[in-house]
Amino acid sequence: EKSFRDFSQELTDLAEVIITAAYQISDDNLATRYGRPLIGDSEPCGFCICALGKCGGRELGWASDIEMLFVYSEQGITGGEHSIHNSEYFEKLVRMVSDTVVARQKGIFEIDLRLRPYGDKGALACSIDHFHEYFNERGGALPYERQALIKLRVIAGDRPLGLKIEQARDAFVYSAAPLDVTTLSRLRDRQNDELVKPGAVNVKYSFGGVIDIEYYVQFLQINHGVRDTSLRSPNTLSALAALRDAGHVSTTDYRNLLEAYIFLRRLINALRIVRGNAKDLVLPPRDS
Repeated sequence: EKSFRDFSQELTDLAEVIITAAYQISDDNLATRYGRPLIGDSEPCGFCICALGKCGGRELGWASDIEMLFVYSEQGITGGEHSIHNSEYFEKLVRMVSDTVVARQKGIFEIDLRLRPYGDKGALACSIDHFHEYFNERGGALPYERQALIKLRVIAGDRPLGLKIEQARDAFVYSAAPLDVTTLSRLRDRQNDELVKPGAVNVKYSFGGVIDIEYYVQFLQINHGVRDTSLRSPNTLSALAALRDAGHVSTTDYRNLLEAYIFLRRLINALRIVRGNAKDLVLPPRDS
């Protein structure tokens, strides 16, 4: 368990260093052209990079997607001679960061921005007001996005803005509103039906795959995390241990889930190393 955790955390640390460096290079480049984004006449506009998914949980595996969300304080214009709106500046910034980080092969450590508000149809960077509007019980966020935000972790940028993002996240994820289990069950059925070929075993999406353990842990976190903040860890194994300590998971179930999760994650790492693509998670035939 320790070697698995150490590997995941060190890989996540490496990803954070690279993303932060790409952000600093890109921000300096754009600020030279347009000036720094401002609120009003002189107040700097805050900006944060948030990690989600395996990166947010400090549990990256070999070739994992690096899921990110970019948030800025509010609208305004930049302070340079060729000024542009803050929204345009941060849109350019996200594109430049994404273009700056290049893996040697497609399907290896790709930056994934699909968990931003409205997904592929939404802006690449959102304001904190837009974040609030989307991620709430009456906003546009779907049930699975509530689960996904469990793993949100601010990794770079303005700390006061980061605190606001985390507070907004907690208010949405750990509200008293019950989780829509019916919709999530339908999503899980679709994942198995549409993403797994007949007769194949996909280590992530087949029933019994790693995603079932993650969904189970997240379901319990949302159900009990509103009253117990110790359950709110973005890391799956840390959350599982906290659920055991709080009596929501038996010691036997904890051990079984721990062993299964580490085995499946190591298997995924091995498949990705052999196949060279993060998406190829189908087990080879038994007689191969």
